[in-house]
Amino acid sequence: MALFPEEQLQCWDSDLIYTYFRITGDRRLLVGGGSAWSTYARNDTTTPEIILHVINSLKQKFPLIKHLEFIQYWPGRIDMTRDLLPTVLRGESSPWIHFVLGCVGLPWATFCGDFVARHVLDDEEYDDSKYYRYFSIDRGFLIPLWLERIVGKRLVFTINNVWAKYHQVDHGKKIMVDKGRI
Repeated sequence: MALFPEEQLQCWDSDLIYTYFRITGDRRLLVGGGSAWSTYARNDTTTPEIILHVINSLKQKFPLIKHLEFIQYWPGRIDMTRDLLPTVLRGESSPWIHFVLGCVGLPWATFCGDFVARHVLDDEEYDDSKYYRYFSIDRGFLIPLWLERIVGKRLVFTINNVWAKYHQVDHGKKIMVDKGRI
C-alpha cells in the first residue's frame, strides 16, 4: 500500500485529539480518532458523524485514499485520564503487582506494558523509575477533579489536557527517586 511505502506502521498525528491509522492483518485500513465533542462528552456518542469527520480529514491529508470506503465503525469508549497520561500503580506491599489504567492509544499501551514488565522482572536494572512520578494516581492536575461538578467534565478535561501537553514540564526541578516510589 502506498500509504506505508516501506513498512506497515501504526501512525498518528500530534493533534490534541489525535487520529491514528494502521493496516490490519488482513490488509484493511483501520482508522480511529474522535473530536473534542465526543472525547469529553459525559455520555457515549454513537452517531457516525464523528468518525466520518475523522475519515474525511484523513482523506484530505492523504488524497491517495479518497476512493476508500469505510464499512464499519466502533463508537465505543476508551479509558482516559484528565491529562491523557496513563496511570501506573504498584502495590505497596507487593511491588511486583502493577495496575495500568487510562492508556489512550496503542503507543501508550505499548510503553506501559514494556515499562511494567521490566519493573516486575528487575526494578534495579533500569534507570526509568522516575516515570512512576508522572503516572502516579495522585499526580498534580491544573484543575482539580472536584471542580468538574461545577464547570463540567468537558472543560476540566480540556484544560488539563492542554496544560499537560504544552505546559507541564520539569525544567529546573530535581526529582528524588527511591526505587520507583516518589
